[in-house]
Amino acid sequence: MNDAPLPPSLRRIRWIAHWVRAMALFAMVVVIGFPLVFWSQPAWAERAIREDLNLTGALQFDVASRIGALAANLPLTLLTFYALLSLWRLFGGYLRGEVFSDAATRHLRRMGQSLVAMAVVMPLTQTATVLALTLGNPPGQRLLSFQLGTPHYVVLLCGLVLTAMALVMREAQRMAQENAEFV
Repeated sequence: MNDAPLPPSLRRIRWIAHWVRAMALFAMVVVIGFPLVFWSQPAWAERAIREDLNLTGALQFDVASRIGALAANLPLTLLTFYALLSLWRLFGGYLRGEVFSDAATRHLRRMGQSLVAMAVVMPLTQTATVLALTLGNPPGQRLLSFQLGTPHYVVLLCGLVLTAMALVMREAQRMAQENAEFV
C-alpha cells in the first residue's frame, strides 16, 4: 500500500474506510458462519422461523429438513457475501485514496446490483425455506408461504440508489476525461 500522505480532504475518508473494511470483514465471516450454526440448532431454528415468518403449521426440523433449508438459503448467503466483498474492495480503494477510479465505480455498481438481486432472492429464499421445512409433512399439510414486505423494498431501493450512483460516477469520469482532452 502506498503510504504517501493523503490530502486533508481524504483523511476522513481513509479513517472511515478502515472502519468499514473491518466491519465488512466481520460481516463476511458472520454471513458464512451463521447459517451453519443456526441450522445445526433445531430448537433455535424452530423458534426463530416460527417468529420471523409467523407460521403455526407443522414444520419439520429433522436433519434432512434443516439441510434443505440451509441449501435454500445458500443463494441469498452468497449474494450477501458478494455484496460485502464488493463493499470491502470499494473501501480498500478509498483507503488508498482511489475515490473516483474505475475500480471504485465498478465495486459500487456491483454492490448495488447485488442488493437488487438480494431483494428478488429474499422472498424466494423464505418460500423455499418453508417448503424445505414442510416437505416431510403428509400431503395436505405442506405449506407454501410467499411474503413481501418493507425489508425487501428497502433493500431494492438501496440497491437501485447505489447502482444509479455508480452510473453517475461513471458519467462524471467520462465528462472529466472529455474536459481534460480539451485543455
